[in-house]
Amino acid sequence: MTPVLQDMPFSEEELRSNAPQVVTCNDYSREVTVSQNIAGKHYDRVFTFDKVFGPSAKQKDLYDQAVVPIVNEVLESFNCTISAYGQTGTGKTYTMEGECKRSKSGPNGELPPGAGVIPRTVQQIFDTLEGQNAEYSVKVTFLELYNEEITDLLAQEEIPKVALEEKQKKQLP
Repeated sequence: MTPVLQDMPFSEEELRSNAPQVVTCNDYSREVTVSQNIAGKHYDRVFTFDKVFGPSAKQKDLYDQAVVPIVNEVLESFNCTISAYGQTGTGKTYTMEGECKRSKSGPNGELPPGAGVIPRTVQQIFDTLEGQNAEYSVKVTFLELYNEEITDLLAQEEIPKVALEEKQKKQLP
């Protein structure tokens, strides 16, 4: 597992309301500092990741440095998973989908600069497979885990949610 952090740029609303910046990224040291004022005292907590992408980083930078190696393993027939984790509103959709809904592809099918991990991954996989002039089959799963329920985001029809359950391990005698 390779933990990577992308700090999403402030939204227009955050900029308008002059929201305080509580997260500071240091791409070089791969550290993220979270600053808080609690009961009149200032606290900084520092976290280290394998890679840090600050708010000025481009989606393509994150993809090229953190995702391309994983997709290359997929293309070599390894099973891989890319997941986004965080509280509501912290940028998971921004990282995974990007801003493709608001942008149009270029004249040659190139992705807009704001495209996230998913559209870039799909493009890389199909560009590579089409360049091999071979017959291929692609199977993809796109799941959302939210409030302990799993939803298949690619299902064509509404499927009942699957609840997560914890089971105790049984030991053999």
